[in-house]
Amino acid sequence: MTSLAYMPRLAAVVRTVLLLALFAVPALSATGARADTLPSEPDAFIKAVADRAIDEILTPDISTEERIAKFESLLEDAFDLEAVGRFVVGRAWRSASEAEKTRFIELFKQFNVFNWGSRFDEYGGQRLEVSNVLPDSDKGYFIETRIGSRDGNPFVVTWRVRKRDVGLRIVDISVEGIWMSQTWRSEYASVLKDTGSLSGLNEVLEDRVADLKAKSEL
Repeated sequence: MTSLAYMPRLAAVVRTVLLLALFAVPALSATGARADTLPSEPDAFIKAVADRAIDEILTPDISTEERIAKFESLLEDAFDLEAVGRFVVGRAWRSASEAEKTRFIELFKQFNVFNWGSRFDEYGGQRLEVSNVLPDSDKGYFIETRIGSRDGNPFVVTWRVRKRDVGLRIVDISVEGIWMSQTWRSEYASVLKDTGSLSGLNEVLEDRVADLKAKSEL
């Protein structure tokens, strides 16, 4: 059966993005905030998202179950998961039913929550600095940041943020020029080629989510 294995390229990008982006300490710390109070200015928005990750997810006094639940909440509040999901499955989205689309977005979220959630203990206190903000036409921004690494050479991380009715939302992240959504799209395309439909991809994701939950003992 087709499976979403832990392909080295995808795993490396995801680990880098989550540990060196979402969990990097802002150099000028913003006030931790819920979604309805996240700043509307792009640089302050990214700092607030990172600050919330530190305050809520990396605190040592919560269980693994609570930590994963808070991480899931952060993804829902800071990312436009539906927009990301539509992009990564490409043409398969157009031919899928509404029920299949809804199921995919939920499975896509769960897969990444449990896949990334096992890596929280690898965070090493790196710092995030916003170096530039560029317009993404009139729809949003490219926010360029530098994040310290343990070897002293900073990573260049670019956040693609779009304006939504509910405020700013992240739709993509690039680490050293590698865009996360493009990496996902490539990996998911191989599964869609084998399964033939979004419904088939959903079945694969269901198996992977169940496996990840079992490994997390949740």
